Amino acid sequence: MVKDGYEDIMNIDISSVAIDMMRRKYEQVPQMKYMKMDVRDMSFFPDDSFHSVIDKGTLDSLMCGNNAPISAVNMLGEVSRLLKPGGVYLLVMLTLMSITYGDPTVRIPHLNRSVYSWKIELYIIPRPGFQKPADSASSAKSFLEPVPITEKGQLPADYVLEDPDSHFIYICKKTGEPIDLSNKSPYSLSL
Repeated sequence: MVKDGYEDIMNIDISSVAIDMMRRKYEQVPQMKYMKMDVRDMSFFPDDSFHSVIDKGTLDSLMCGNNAPISAVNMLGEVSRLLKPGGVYLLVMLTLMSITYGDPTVRIPHLNRSVYSWKIELYIIPRPGFQKPADSASSAKSFLEPVPITEKGQLPADYVLEDPDSHFIYICKKTGEPIDLSNKSPYSLSL
């Protein structure tokens, strides 16, 4: 990102070991800043602080832990709070060995809460080197076009997921005015 001209990149992780390691690795890159922080409470930052948030596996990790739904609500609420109107939350799920919690049926219900005020696009990209079976009857589709999804996270009835190890990329663009989440209980948020 720095090579593409981004000047102010904040990296957070709950692990002080990971933060220290990355800080040392990129000490010659002043545009990169690092903080030890839990994504479920980023109150250090004021509302509308960021134009974008990139998540590569954090939500997946939280969904594997204790109190997963509450952890997801807390994290996604914080991401929504921190995004400026028009800001983008980029959620990248990389499946491993066909085991993932990132497919649309289990992610869209968490992402599609009206309190976050997001317009969601889904892209499904086969893993590098994937070869479609020769007898595949599915039509050629561009991986640069979003896949339509229902509110429940269902893929279209005629959609064929050719590579079970595909990468799921969710782009959540914040619309409308910022929403005050400070007085919302995670239990009161509805789908």
